[in-house]
Amino acid sequence: MNERVMLCPRETHHALHVLRVRPGEVVELLDGAGQVCRAEVVEAARRAVVLRVWGRRRELPPAWRLTLVVGLIKAGGFEEVLEKATELGVTGIQPVLAARSVVRLRAEEVGARREKWRWVAVDALKQCGGAWLPEVGELRPLGDWLRGRPRFDLEVFGGLGGGRETLRGRLERYRREHGGRLPGSVAAYVGPEGDFTLEESAALERAGVDPVWLGPRVLRSETAALVFAAVIQSEFLGNGG
Repeated sequence: MNERVMLCPRETHHALHVLRVRPGEVVELLDGAGQVCRAEVVEAARRAVVLRVWGRRRELPPAWRLTLVVGLIKAGGFEEVLEKATELGVTGIQPVLAARSVVRLRAEEVGARREKWRWVAVDALKQCGGAWLPEVGELRPLGDWLRGRPRFDLEVFGGLGGGRETLRGRLERYRREHGGRLPGSVAAYVGPEGDFTLEESAALERAGVDPVWLGPRVLRSETAALVFAAVIQSEFLGNGG
């Protein structure tokens, strides 16, 4: 194998000015879809980095799929969710517009913002050593998403009210109802600042999304999203997933 590849401008800048690669160094390349390559730097010029690929391996996809459906929150907060969720192995992040979403993007801003979100996930994937990039969905109103969403084995949302089943309790109940098997795909819904409205919560329940309790404290949206990711990942890893 003697394939040569050239990095894109953004990755060239990162390689030259952050990693400071030099000819002869060996690095890893990934495509975000499970393919990881070993490559040697053969040229590191001011405007180009060229590498010779000499080894490939294929990482298996995650044994479980978790999509975080997050009500659009302020830019820094949403990017924090993207970064940490990628590190935790979340497979999809779906931004939705909810009634209490403070941020409102103009139509011409949506594409650029989504591209920025994708690069946040790319940077997080490189940092954590993963091989599978989460899919960042197009921004959609919550109602539109509910009407056209893909099928999940289990869907849950966190609410501020008490007296509900805990997330771990809901996962355990699923296991009991399905012969000891955990759900292969989960969608976890997190409201924006101020949470989902009562009407939105009712719509979620009508759509088959189960309310779960995340504890007695009022969590920021960013924190709630990461609680979902961490707890679900822990359950699957503890089950050999």
